[in-house]
Amino acid sequence: MEQSLRALEGRNAQYFTEKLSAQLHWRLYPEFGQRIAYLDIETTGTTAGVSTITVIGLYDGERPRVYVQGQNLFRFAEEIEEFTLLVTYNGKLFDLPFIRRELGLPLAHAHIDLRYPLAALGYKGGLKKIERSLELEREGPVALLDGWCAVLLWQYHEQGEAGALETLLRYNLEDVIHLPQLLALVYNTRIQRLPFLLPSIEPPPSPVIPFGFNSTLISRALAETGRGVMEPEKRVKLFVGL
Repeated sequence: MEQSLRALEGRNAQYFTEKLSAQLHWRLYPEFGQRIAYLDIETTGTTAGVSTITVIGLYDGERPRVYVQGQNLFRFAEEIEEFTLLVTYNGKLFDLPFIRRELGLPLAHAHIDLRYPLAALGYKGGLKKIERSLELEREGPVALLDGWCAVLLWQYHEQGEAGALETLLRYNLEDVIHLPQLLALVYNTRIQRLPFLLPSIEPPPSPVIPFGFNSTLISRALAETGRGVMEPEKRVKLFVGL
């Protein structure tokens, strides 16, 4: 207890990250949640040391941000220092190791990987599966994409395909903007089981995503990854740009 109190007074998030199991990291909020960054990355693949980061999407509760390879990815190193708490889904094993290795950042922030506390509540599987079970649906054909499609969208972008990058950014931010609602679900459910009262939290409103999508490229990516071709009725619900 004395060590924990000293760590809390010294704002030593790493101490609690190491002492608590991943399914209990929700307890890092609100003590280390003065400034929260919900984030998700896209990459060229999953092979460590070979694949690279293409996009980092971030939501700070006010506006979405994107950091793109070859454009402004370098800014992430400076801007992530604005925050005291990182929230991801599967970031403990994927997003944060990629960022540490590729950008050379320590990322010693407090970190809540929602995969573990959600699993403890019975919500298991991929992020999109959990979103569907909670009726956090995505709009239009972007809902059909997955991580492998995101790899292809980056390749289309490098080949000069119009709308590929915008579609990738839209897909990435769709992942990010649902994380606040999942954090609120975890935290509010868990505090109800405590023998004392704590105030519940309200997630920030979902922001408007400033990117559209290209349905033709989505159909192409779905076909190339074996996900099938987009249904005709989904083709109607499209827009390219806002």
